[in-house]
Amino acid sequence: MQSTTSLPGRMSPAAMSALLALSMGGAARAEAVGDLLDITAVTVEAKSAEQCAARSEHLAEESRKLSLATSPPYHLSEGLRGFYDHVLRLDAGGEHSSTAQLSTVYVTGYTGAGESMRRAVSPFVRVEVSRPGGTPADAPSRISMSWLWMQRLVQSQDQSGRTIENPQLHRFDFVGEVVTAYGSWGHAVAPCRPGADRIWVGAVAVWSYLPP
Repeated sequence: MQSTTSLPGRMSPAAMSALLALSMGGAARAEAVGDLLDITAVTVEAKSAEQCAARSEHLAEESRKLSLATSPPYHLSEGLRGFYDHVLRLDAGGEHSSTAQLSTVYVTGYTGAGESMRRAVSPFVRVEVSRPGGTPADAPSRISMSWLWMQRLVQSQDQSGRTIENPQLHRFDFVGEVVTAYGSWGHAVAPCRPGADRIWVGAVAVWSYLPP
């Protein structure tokens, strides 16, 4: 069934302006998109818990430089190993949810002969930016991020003497606030923990709020 709308032959200037504003407002709402959120996360390795904590703290202090990095900023901290960078587009309400996001991470490590090497791996990353019910309009959004990162493959032998390589995985969880002001950034630090070969591993995440 077709529906028709009849308009009077003449419209007052005020009515015409109201109709034009209504149509433009509808178009604007239809084209409304959220802003962008750039997320950077890095991991560090160290030979002691104290050294790992110091490197993580240094990276947190350098969070502004870290947020501008588009490739692994190895010069920022000794022992930097993993690097993750991704730009999220938030929806019109300032929210985003990703439950199975794969992205490339550049990892430095060593071969069995002790030679330095670099390779790209794909970790599991989950990011959620939300505004829980009752959040005031001018209050920050909430960001939560889980990053499953592979430190290295640990070799062992089974009962028959065959060499088995087991991945040494770490999960880092970050929680913080996103301030909706262009150019603002925040950061969070995951506590260091013991990893493979008596190496301590920590992580730092930084997020920057960008215009669309």
